[in-house]
Amino acid sequence: MSTLTLAPVSAGEGGPRVPASVPGPAPVHRTVARQAAVHPSRTAVRAHDGVLTYAGLDQRANDLAHRLRAHGVRDRDVVAVCLESSARLLVALLGVLKAGAGYVLLDPQHVRRGGMAPLYDSGAGVVVTQELFAGAFGGAGVTVLPDVTPASSAAALPPASDVTHADAAYVLRSVNVPHAVVGRLAADGRFLPVTAGDVVVPYAPAVADGAALALWAPLMAGARLVLPPPGELTPYELASLVREERASVLRVAARHVPDLIDSGVLPGLRGLRCLVVAGEAAHVAGLLPTTRVIETSRL
Repeated sequence: MSTLTLAPVSAGEGGPRVPASVPGPAPVHRTVARQAAVHPSRTAVRAHDGVLTYAGLDQRANDLAHRLRAHGVRDRDVVAVCLESSARLLVALLGVLKAGAGYVLLDPQHVRRGGMAPLYDSGAGVVVTQELFAGAFGGAGVTVLPDVTPASSAAALPPASDVTHADAAYVLRSVNVPHAVVGRLAADGRFLPVTAGDVVVPYAPAVADGAALALWAPLMAGARLVLPPPGELTPYELASLVREERASVLRVAARHVPDLIDSGVLPGLRGLRCLVVAGEAAHVAGLLPTTRVIETSRL
């Protein structure tokens, strides 16, 4: 399994693990933990299954991290996560990182159809999932850990770990992506410019290219992350979500842009400070003259 190198972080090349001696940003989970310490009551995540403050997200992730350690997870292991778009998904991902591991995201719909290749390629021995998908892992030879938070009080601190910015935060297509790459892309701001006052809506499957940055950059900046409900939304549903949440940053895939234009909803999203399109998006800037439009393919 190859590892993305630090330069250039925008492209990424297969290469050796980044030396821990190379200066880099703090691991993702420690940056989010700092936000929880400074702004504990600020809303971190809103989703169809609930709302989490930064303190609530941090505490629930700490609890899951200890449960993962109890099931044998150690620093630099890989843990699979199979959950629908939800607040519990962010708890699971952050909990894996706090346990010292990296995660590989599994598409629940692909898993239902027997798509286990990412699981087997990653070497993960533990899967965090929900009851709806747990049965699919019956013959996979892994430990299935329900993502349900126990009734006991959450752990005050995460497990001890010596993970650094050079270690893998997640695995995508058999490539290890280090914490440093996520941190530097988030700090760069060209791909997803986020500040603490933003409300960010990422409309793409969590397993898609660039989706990890769309999840972590807002939380690392102390912003509010609003996750759309599972499944495809119509242009009208997406526009309604953006307006109701008073979103300032929206990230969409290029394939969604024609529908947003043809449905006529795009001009109604002038409240957006920034629209990030993963790919190319012709004619969008003219419909949103006061909104910064970023086409990632041009960066």
